[in-house]
Order: sequence, then structure tokens, then C-alpha cells
Amino acid sequence: MTIRMDQGVASGPARVPRPGVVERLTQILDAFADGPQHMLLEDITRATGLPRSTAFRLLTQLVDLHWLERGSRGYRLGVRVQRISGRVGDYSELRAAAYDVLNELQSRTGGVAHLTVLEGTSVHFLDRIGGVARNGIPSRVAVRVPAQDTVSGRALLACLMPEQVELLMSLGEHPLPTDRLSALHAQLNRVRQQRGVSHVPGEKCPLTISAVATPVRGPDGAIAAISLACRGVVELGRMAPLVRSAARRTSELLFPTSAERRLRTVHRSSNDLY
Repeated sequence: MTIRMDQGVASGPARVPRPGVVERLTQILDAFADGPQHMLLEDITRATGLPRSTAFRLLTQLVDLHWLERGSRGYRLGVRVQRISGRVGDYSELRAAAYDVLNELQSRTGGVAHLTVLEGTSVHFLDRIGGVARNGIPSRVAVRVPAQDTVSGRALLACLMPEQVELLMSLGEHPLPTDRLSALHAQLNRVRQQRGVSHVPGEKCPLTISAVATPVRGPDGAIAAISLACRGVVELGRMAPLVRSAARRTSELLFPTSAERRLRTVHRSSNDLY
């Protein structure tokens, strides 16, 4: 008589091993690579299939380690991912919003107007409007320059917390030495005291170029900077209001809802005075 060893033994579905921590973290980061720039917790749980509590715990760790950032519109990739990946975003809407503003700034001042963004530890020049003055200003579109060496880079770095600046600079190919990092922190503190205005006077520049930059702000912080460079010594009081106005108008064109909300807040505050 032949006895079948598997007789009477129930065969169930194969047990699927639980994903490890690294795999689950990778699922979250992949969700940003394949999805929108900003995601809510519900969006991430839906995209990854992770339980809400698990996703929230992992997201908190990723934020603490600067892989992600959390803002009013949800989570987005943090400085560590941006620095390592060198991710380049789609700047078409930003450039379209700033185009007429840059041209008006250039025509009113006769200088060279720039639109830049922060990519890791570098500033990426997206646009340059110069007219006849452009030959005297050594800047170029599509060039990336160390952020700490430019007025626009310092305007954008000043929007970060000091610990974020230190982390960003430590991730660079050539980390700043302690003395240069201390000097950078001092420069950024001055920019913050000047309400975000970064300035280099012409008398301190070897090429006698005066430059001013200020950030273009979105709902989650600075997204770009507008700068103006002029040959010769130009007073900060003359340049700064024009550059700040250009940055504010660009922001209002990009985020009209946020601009309307600010106006309503100002209007309510004014009414409260009477």
C-alpha cells in the first residue's frame, strides 16, 4: 500500500514576508518621485499601501533626518534628497510669472535682472534680462554657482534655519571649513535683519558691481530669488524696494489665493483699528 505523505494536510496561501524598514522608506520616497511635489498623509498612505500609523511614524523620522520637509501643503522632499539627487524641477510656471516683472525691473533701473533658484548648495540662473547693460555683468543663464558666493544664494539660504544651512553645506562635494561657515552664518544673519534683502555694494566688488537680491516666497517658504546687478556704486535704498516689489509681484502671480488671503488679513487688521 502506498501512503501519500501530503494526504490530509491543508495547503494554504504562501505567507508574504512583511516589508522591512528600508523597503517601506523607499516606498515613501518613490511616492514623491512618481507623484506631486506636495503630498498629504492620506496621499502617501494611498500611494504606498502602508497603514496610516506606520506611514506617520516613518514620515516623522524622514522629516527629522531632513529627507522630507513638512509645510502647510503637506510633505515634500527635503534638502538631503535634493542635494544628493540633484533633482531639477519644472520651472516653466515660475519663469512665466517672473518674465514681465524682470523686464520691467530692468527697464526701470538699466541694470541686469536675474531669476534664480536654490538647488542643493548651488544657485541655478534661470533667466537674465539685461539690455545694453548685460555685457558688463558676468552672469549667464543655466549656470550654477555656489550659493554662498552670490547675493541671490545668500537671500535664499537666509530663509533656512541655521541648522538647515549647516546640514546643506555639510552635504556638498566640498564642505565649507569652520571659519567660512561661521562667516556665512554672520552674512545670513545680516540678511535676515534686513528683511530678506541680500546686498553687495559696488565699492566692495572688484568689478564695481552693486547687487541686491530678495526671495520670491510661496506658501511653504522661499521658492526662488530675484536679483538686480548694476555697474557702479548704487545705493541700497534705491535698489532694494524695486527688487522687493518685483519678488512680491512674482509671488502674487504664482499664488493668487495666498495673496488674496494676505490682503484680507491686512484689511481686517486695518478695520480693527477703528
